[in-house]
Amino acid sequence: MSSPTLAVAVLGAGPFADRIADRIRARPDLEVSTRAEAAQPPPEGTACVVYVPTFAEIAAGTPGDVLPRLLGDGHNVISTAPLDGHVPPAELLDACRIGRSTFHATGAFQATIPARLIRSLTEVTRGIRRVELVEELDLPENGVYPWGTRHDIGIGTTGSETATACAAAVDGYYAAGLRVLDEAVFQSAASTTATPSRSVEVITNDSGTVQKVIVDRGLGPGLSYRSIWTTSTADRAPLRYQLITTTDTAKGTANVRFRFTDGLHPADHLTCVNVIEALRPVHEHGPGIAHRDLSITRVMSDARLTS
Repeated sequence: MSSPTLAVAVLGAGPFADRIADRIRARPDLEVSTRAEAAQPPPEGTACVVYVPTFAEIAAGTPGDVLPRLLGDGHNVISTAPLDGHVPPAELLDACRIGRSTFHATGAFQATIPARLIRSLTEVTRGIRRVELVEELDLPENGVYPWGTRHDIGIGTTGSETATACAAAVDGYYAAGLRVLDEAVFQSAASTTATPSRSVEVITNDSGTVQKVIVDRGLGPGLSYRSIWTTSTADRAPLRYQLITTTDTAKGTANVRFRFTDGLHPADHLTCVNVIEALRPVHEHGPGIAHRDLSITRVMSDARLTS
């Protein structure tokens, strides 16, 4: 029988980790056992750890050291870090087995909610031969997670180096979405083996300052994912998605728009939702199973991590 109240440790520096801790405190079935900026061992009685690395830590590959250590020490972990490119799945599974712990990389990022919705749409549509997903993310001055400011993404800087490095650092988030769609639409082995392609376009003003960053990612011939990152304006929703599906006989388009919730940028709100909703399933699942499914209906094991 599960405990009526779960004690959760929130580890990570920055205001976004504080927001997650505040959301946990607001739930009657959850409590914060500790709120620490460093990835330190949580106190006794902690049911689950939420690990929230900063963008600088993600870019430096820090999750690759922290996640196996926490899991190997016996702690159930939910991470907001992108899994792909940081920790080999076999290493995560070994750590789970050693610590008899459970891991859930929710891909806790705004892109996962549209991926879930789109997966549901595509699963009931037959004959799709191409899927194009376009994300338009308008960033306020202080950015959204995992970026601390717009400068982290390259906006407001000069040259393309920052934008190119940023796109590489967050590839794991978008690769997860592409693989979910590939599995749902095409039932393809590429979802577990292929590395998505990536190209970055930087748009500047007359003075050479970056105004917009466009990242195109693809997985095989049938899937593309375009991210358009720019500054926010008051006359449009700050997070927008467009889905274009093509069959042999028709092309369909669906649009999803997200607006601020209680003063919080929708990208951060959606990430918080992903984390909070994963706490109870991770706690209640048996040890040694790593989860990172983006299904809208259930949590399930990732075949790459259990084989």
